[in-house]
Formats: sequence, structure tokens, C-alpha cells
Amino acid sequence: MKITRVHLLVSGLLLVATLVLILFIRPPAIIRVPMEQHAEAERARAEVEALLPKLPQGSTHLLDLPYVEGTRAGGRADSIQTLDLFVPPGPGPFPLVIWIHGGGWHSGGKESSGAQMATAFLLKGFALASLNYRLAADAPFPAQIEDCNAALVWLRQRASTYHLDPNRIGVAGHSAGAHLAALMAVTGDSPRYARNAPGDLRVQAAVCWSTPADLDVVRGQWPQDSFLVGPQSLARFFFPKAVYDAGFAREASPTSYIHAGVPPILIVHGAKDDIVPVGQAHAFAEGLKDAGNEVVFRVDPTHDHNVMTALSIREALAFFQETLMPPPAESSSESAR
Repeated sequence: MKITRVHLLVSGLLLVATLVLILFIRPPAIIRVPMEQHAEAERARAEVEALLPKLPQGSTHLLDLPYVEGTRAGGRADSIQTLDLFVPPGPGPFPLVIWIHGGGWHSGGKESSGAQMATAFLLKGFALASLNYRLAADAPFPAQIEDCNAALVWLRQRASTYHLDPNRIGVAGHSAGAHLAALMAVTGDSPRYARNAPGDLRVQAAVCWSTPADLDVVRGQWPQDSFLVGPQSLARFFFPKAVYDAGFAREASPTSYIHAGVPPILIVHGAKDDIVPVGQAHAFAEGLKDAGNEVVFRVDPTHDHNVMTALSIREALAFFQETLMPPPAESSSESAR
């Protein structure tokens, strides 16, 4: 009988301990993600606000605009369908450049890089929209390109409200962002990635820095230990089953959609890039040229994956001025309306 009571006592203590663990230890693990998201969002906003004084006087900035109704953050604060919009002073309408951040489709955010780009682009008469999009751990491809297209349509539909020119829109990106920018350029005349984005998906120019243009391991000359195919790489979440898939990779590659009628593209790649093989840039540029498209291609002999230099920014500005800015006579007539 005493043994039975001891057993009951031990069992009771174990039950109490289990309830304590459930009630008092588990909840903080559940609420930790939103708290971390809030801290991430606050840090990102602080970075943007530190750059706002560098914008031209009289310009407009609108932060965290949702381009998909009801969007909510995923596992990271930046995994959300929102954008920051920066517009120069004046009546417009202004040509718009959409900036897409990099980060291997699994990280990164719109904030500081977008605001930094805006400080340069607004001075030259461009509006700039910097996008967040759903990251791969929350939504595998094609969620990312679908989000970019949804943002494009959202901005076009509100062009008059924000003094934008809906017929003069360019896109720019670095690394994974360049992959998405390139896809927008080569697929904008088709409905392939138009889910939740009914409207005109065409852009008029694109700037692509360090572009993963071909995700096929063989065709794209990827090393077996590359970030794309490594078993521990977070980029694996790009694929629906979180495992590299060659057929899916080809379908997700800008090089797979080369055809005549692609808008002008500026491609810059570092000769020392040890993340994305430089051969992809050569193949992408040559394929576009062979199809009769306008391509500006430069290999930076001294840089690696990070080719977002002051020279590259000036080069991009000059490229967009040539491809997006209306001729002086047309610009004067538009201003007089």
C-alpha cells in the first residue's frame, strides 16, 4: 500500500511538473517570433528614417504600403508584401524604378538599400519603389516573382495618385533581386507569373547586378557546393519540396524565356564572383543579343558578388535616363498638361 502511495505521489508530481512546463515555458517560445519580428521591423524603420534627410527637399516618402490586401509577416519581418515609395518634388508624372532586394530568396529586406537607392534616383527625377516580398521559407517560388508583379500592377493602378508615369517603369535588383528583375523583363509579356496580378506586367527597362540567370546546375555551371544546391543552404526553400529540382530550376530561370521583344537590359557581373558563376552573365547577355534585344553588358574585373559600387549606380542612372526618361520636347508638353 505504501508503495502505491509513493507511486501516486511521484505520478502527481510529474503531472504538475508537466503542466508547469506547458503553461510557463512553452508560451514564450510561441510569442518569441512576433517579438523578434517587431524588433526587426523597428531596426529596419530606423535605418530608413536615418536616410530620409538625404532625400531632396520637398520629396514624398510613403513607408510600408501593402500592395496585397491583408498581408502579414511570415517567419521574418521582411517576409511581407509591402513597399516603400519615394517620389521627387513636383507635379510629375515621374518615371518609376522598382528596386528588388537580394538575399538568396530567404533573407534581406527593402529598407536601407531602397532608401539609399532613392537618395540617388530622386535627384535625377525618378520615383523609386523598394519592395519586400514573401521569402522562400514561407512561400516557395514562384511566390517571389508573383509578388513583384503584384506590386507592379498595384503601382500602375495608382500612378495618378502618386504622380508616376505608368508607361515608363524600370526594375532593378541585385543577386536574388536581379533574378526577379530579369524574370520580370523576360516574362512581362506573358501571364505565366500573373497570379493575383491582373494587369499590364511589362516593364520598359531592367538593371541586373550579379544575376542568377540560370538555376540549372549543369547549364548554369554551378559548383556542387554552391549556395543553390548545398543540402544545408537556406536557398533550398526556393524549391517546393525544399530540395533542388533540375526541371523546376530551368522553369524558374530567366535564360529559359529569352525571346525577341525583351526590354533593354543592363547586366553587370563581377569577374571574381564566387557565389554566382560569371559565365551565366555572358550566356544571358549573348542569348538576349542573339534574339535581337538591346543589352548593355559589363564584367567588373575587380569585384566579386558585390558590384553595387558608385560606378554601377551612376551607370544604372544613365541607363534609365536613356531608356525611361521622355525626350525633352515630350517632357515639356507633359509638364504643361
